[in-house]
Amino acid sequence: MKTHWKKVVSDPNFIGEGDFQEGEEKVLTIDRVNASETVQTAEGKSKKAVVHWKEPGNKPMILNVARSKNIEKVAGSGYFEDWPGVSVQLYIEHGIKAFGEVVSAVRVRPYKPRLQPGQQRPPVPPCTDCGNPIQPAYGMTADRLAGYTAKNYGVPLCAECAQKRKDAAAAAATEGESKESEGTEHDGDERPAGGDGEELL
Repeated sequence: MKTHWKKVVSDPNFIGEGDFQEGEEKVLTIDRVNASETVQTAEGKSKKAVVHWKEPGNKPMILNVARSKNIEKVAGSGYFEDWPGVSVQLYIEHGIKAFGEVVSAVRVRPYKPRLQPGQQRPPVPPCTDCGNPIQPAYGMTADRLAGYTAKNYGVPLCAECAQKRKDAAAAAATEGESKESEGTEHDGDERPAGGDGEELL
C-alpha cells in the first residue's frame, strides 16, 4: 500500500483530502456545530464555523459557503441549531481553482446520503493495465470512470489505458475490414458488404 504525502502532511486538526482514499466517500452524522471556533490555518488563527461528527475518529470540518449551502439542502434548514442528527455524504472534488492554484477539496453532496451513516464507499481500484490509480477524466469522477471502463472493457482502467485499448480495437477492426475487402469483388456498386447500403459498425 503506497503512502501519499497528503496523508502525512495534511492538516491534523480538520478533515481534508488526505483523509480520503481516491474515489472514497464518507457518510457522517452532525453532532454539533460551533458557530465561532478558533482554528489555526495557513493564514493564522481565526474564528470559523466548525462541524463536529457523531462518528468517532473523524476530524471536524470547517464550514465555507459551498459546504454550508449543501448541508442546508440536505437538512432542509439553514440554521445550525437544526443540523445535529443530520447525515451528509462527503467526497473530494478535484480541479478547483483557488488562490492562483488548482486544488482539491472536501465537498458535501447536495442530497441525502445514499450510504448508511459511518459507511464508506469502497475506494476506486487501480488500473488493471498499468497499476496506477484511476484519476478523474473526460468529466467523470475516478469512481465513475472505473465503472464505465469495467462495463465496456471488463476491467477498471485509467483514461490513458482505456484509450490504448480503444485504439487497438479500432486498428484490429480496420485491419479485418481491409482483409475482407481484398477478397470481395464489387459489381460496379460501392455498397459495403453486409447489406443494402447498411453501414458497418
